[in-house]
Amino acid sequence: MVITLCGDDNARLSARLRQLVDKHAPGELAAFNLSELDGADLTLPRLRDACDAFPFMGEERVVVVKGLLSRFSEKDGENAPEKGAAATFAKDLKGYLPEVPASTVLIVVERRKLGASLVAKALRESGALEEYSFPERRDLQGYVIAYARQHGATLDQDAADLLTEAVGEQPSRLQTELEKLLTYKADDKLITAHDVRSLVDMPLEIVVWDLTDAIYARKTLAAMQSLRALRERGQPTQMVIGAIASQIRNLVLADDNRKVGPDQLAKATGMKPYSARKATTALRSFQPKEPQRVLAALMDLDFRSKTGKAELDSALELLVVNACERRL
Repeated sequence: MVITLCGDDNARLSARLRQLVDKHAPGELAAFNLSELDGADLTLPRLRDACDAFPFMGEERVVVVKGLLSRFSEKDGENAPEKGAAATFAKDLKGYLPEVPASTVLIVVERRKLGASLVAKALRESGALEEYSFPERRDLQGYVIAYARQHGATLDQDAADLLTEAVGEQPSRLQTELEKLLTYKADDKLITAHDVRSLVDMPLEIVVWDLTDAIYARKTLAAMQSLRALRERGQPTQMVIGAIASQIRNLVLADDNRKVGPDQLAKATGMKPYSARKATTALRSFQPKEPQRVLAALMDLDFRSKTGKAELDSALELLVVNACERRL
């Protein structure tokens, strides 16, 4: 039996690999009937020796080959020096794979898309192919919710939105953060946005949400407290201005598209879904064109600070107060 596992979703791919190994070389038998080979320097004789060996004290043995395609270019490298070697290896591999003994489960692991090389073609034609691809950005929320559910936990929609907004399309980091959250909430199994904020390192664009939310709600005291909290964390004022401007820019886009809902806004502007929902909700507290005036004031402050015409900290505080009071 030949099985190829491929794709950049490391968590699901690794889980499937463990499942196959546990099934075909369970428990203590793995010590005798499991061989792991590095595909980067694998030769066909070494592969044949590993696969043709008889199982010991069991009915099956497992051979795992990792990174077989790493030494070959996507198309066996036109003009690449390994072109001839790749073609020869692919031909020999294709000839051998049907001969893998029934007592051997050969698992080829590629932590990327299989591609179109001759070796990849040989794998496709000679056994089962299982692809575990990381989802597109538009599908990330559903992915993390399903991942949590598979591990016996519930990730609420706000938590899913915030997590994917903070981490984005970084498969390894996203899976690491999910594992951290699952461990932290192992008892009650409910992961909320508060948990995500507490455990996940947030970029400044999200940290500043407390401040912009207070501006949207016209809560001047809360906005000033949030601004000072950012300073206490050591965030440079110039970067805070940029982060606020990024959120207000979303409001401007929403203001220009007042007649559409958040899903349509995200599609029309390329805004992330969670940001689109936040902007659509926040816009209710602004009159038409007010977000443009706040953004213009931020841009003017940024310009004046860079030309030495404004004392940045006090000027930003005044701008925040005026934005809360809608005096701009």
